[in-house]
Amino acid sequence: MAKKVLGLVIVLLLIAGMSVIGTWAFFTEVEASSGNVFTAGTLDLKTDDQDGVSQTMVATDIKPGDIVGPEIIVLKNVGSLASSNIDISFSYIENDFDSNPADMSADDTASFFIVTILEYDEADILTKVDDHNSNGYIDIFDLAATSNLAGLPGIDSGATKNFKIAVQLSGDVTGQYQSDGIDITMTFSLKQ
Repeated sequence: MAKKVLGLVIVLLLIAGMSVIGTWAFFTEVEASSGNVFTAGTLDLKTDDQDGVSQTMVATDIKPGDIVGPEIIVLKNVGSLASSNIDISFSYIENDFDSNPADMSADDTASFFIVTILEYDEADILTKVDDHNSNGYIDIFDLAATSNLAGLPGIDSGATKNFKIAVQLSGDVTGQYQSDGIDITMTFSLKQ
């Protein structure tokens, strides 16, 4: 009888083990989704429909009181993304003619070019620039010294905004500045 009980116990354990193994079984189904593409968007700024071109404002042989401009630069975002803001910065280097009698510095020369118009998207941004050299007006020196022209409203994809600038050679400039000049670089940086 012990053998029968032992045999029944073994059979019951086998049945229980098979039922436990059966409950551990599960089905797996796998499907693949192919052809998924992830591409980063672009910010691509063109100035006057040109890419990588320096915009120039040229004025030679100007005399005290002469105004250069206004010049308009069309800024266009040809990228696929809207920009959240744009930064505008200025720099300059000395560019004198050969017959320069006194050779004034680039900073001195920049301080005599008064900025009379500075607009972005038809808004006056001249008011954002401080008089860093304390001469009573905003000049090219002040534009290069400011960081207040960062974070201006951006440009939507495919949209354009105008930048406008005009400068005047101060009537207070003296003869020692004859043939002194500067090359100005205006940099426009779209930000996401």
